[in-house]
Amino acid sequence: MELNRRSFLKGAAMTAVGAVGATALAGCAPSNASDQGTATADGEAYNTAETMQRKWSFEIPPEPIADSDIAETIEADVIVVGAGTSGLMTANSAAEAGLDVVIASASTKPTSRGGSNNAVYCKAFEKEGYPRVPVEQYEKEIFCQTHKVDQRKWYQHYNNSEEAMNWACDLMEKAGYGITIEIGTPDDEDSLYLQRTAAVGWDLNGQTPPEEGLEVVTGKMQPLFVWELARHLEEDLGGKIYYKNVAEQLIREDDNTGRVTAVICKREDDTYAKYVGKKAIVLATGDFSGDRDMMHRFCPETADYVTDDVYDGKPDYDQGFRYGGIFKGQGQKMGLWVGAAWQKSFPNCTMGAYWGPGPRNLYTNHLGLLVDRDGQRFMNENCIGPLASQNIMMLPEKKAFAIWDAGYANYEAVSGDWTNDSMMTGDEAVAAVKASWAEAASGKNPNYVTGATVEEVIEKLGLPAETIETVKRYNELATKGVDEDFHKDPKHLHPIAEGPFYGEWTDTFGFLTVMGGLNTNVHMQVCDAEDNPIPGLYNVGTMVGDMFSGTYTFMIEGANYGMNCVTFGYLTGKYIAENE
Repeated sequence: MELNRRSFLKGAAMTAVGAVGATALAGCAPSNASDQGTATADGEAYNTAETMQRKWSFEIPPEPIADSDIAETIEADVIVVGAGTSGLMTANSAAEAGLDVVIASASTKPTSRGGSNNAVYCKAFEKEGYPRVPVEQYEKEIFCQTHKVDQRKWYQHYNNSEEAMNWACDLMEKAGYGITIEIGTPDDEDSLYLQRTAAVGWDLNGQTPPEEGLEVVTGKMQPLFVWELARHLEEDLGGKIYYKNVAEQLIREDDNTGRVTAVICKREDDTYAKYVGKKAIVLATGDFSGDRDMMHRFCPETADYVTDDVYDGKPDYDQGFRYGGIFKGQGQKMGLWVGAAWQKSFPNCTMGAYWGPGPRNLYTNHLGLLVDRDGQRFMNENCIGPLASQNIMMLPEKKAFAIWDAGYANYEAVSGDWTNDSMMTGDEAVAAVKASWAEAASGKNPNYVTGATVEEVIEKLGLPAETIETVKRYNELATKGVDEDFHKDPKHLHPIAEGPFYGEWTDTFGFLTVMGGLNTNVHMQVCDAEDNPIPGLYNVGTMVGDMFSGTYTFMIEGANYGMNCVTFGYLTGKYIAENE
């Protein structure tokens, strides 16, 4: 028998724990009647502590691929699964340490999304006069993650990122590319939300892009890096990349109790290749945001922000930067099938945010007036955008509205898209900003409205007429210079008084990826439930467990690429060479 969704959601399943477990049990057949929970008078079932422990479909391994189905066996010291930043960094590092390295990748080319690479310090910062990022910035982020992270990994990055990033800068400069610095979001030195400049990016420096359609903007230039890493591995270090190889199963010896020795991949022609790693298998397969069950199990808060076409469709292994889910968690699943445990922190951390409503400054929230669907103010708006998103998620319909006036740009710096260092200040910038608002409100952005009066804006936004009282109260507080309601810093408290007036609403979460996965120690070894490393098995990149918790705040600029991919990839290749 199967436990259907309607039955499962009744009664006690509406508790927080029950709601987390409810979403995927329809696909798991229990072995006996007790697995269905406690019966009720009407014959329905409640969730119980016992039923919460049952396996999910993605935890159940498929039948082993038969040896007779293996068309080819390829051996190397190290097999890396995935040709993104983390996999390529690991492969290069291991190859430079003298190991024979092969990458098997589902993609048709080196892949990347975004382009911010965090470092505490590096030669590029020194050249541009940026200071070393103080440890307090990382302590603040760990605090923001409620300390539900593995601090050993965080400080490993802090202590080694300069060496790793200098290696990356040397590689790119030798290839003729430029090194760029992505600026942080400015704020007072003692601000909770100060985002220090701490990310390295890349510039074409007059060269031809390595692939067609490359969007040449700050924050999206990682393709330059991965293409150069791939070239360096194959042409300079003698490594080999096999594309169009979708990993399906790991091989763990001694009846799934010994060493992980190989990974089996399906190739473009539907034949199987077995990649044997004499020293290590390294998983670098990305996230699990394209798997509905995994998202509802491990990331229920944002599972519904991934669309059905992503969940039900085939992954695009070449996917570049775009919002929405990405991969199906194949690396995480393969790890679970050979005895790996899941990370300890719950839920998994989402990278993304409500980017708006209203004008912002890079990663900040809108610093004017925000209201909910009932026209009520709901927060201190002085915040960084991804954290403000946590408030928006709790609103009715998860919908927020911004109301501002033409004078806003005189008081607050406004930027373009966060992927461009396009902060605008001064009279000329103010004029450009106002023009962009008018263009958006003319129909280019259906969420934007403008009006000669605040009342007109309120009406066009579909808010109740009583919202004008909220605006009047906000103006009263701004005139006083004291926010008696939410205690916002007075420097961000200005009356909404200069026409024309503007409004914008949003209920759209810009979902980028989901972080974490398998239980991983400081050496990137994948571990079982007792924290014992599974011999021969490593993972790097987005899938490393217990690196982030709650929400990805972006206050450590480029943390995922800088920590999980560049620093950990650089260290892992060396560690394998020295210890396996």
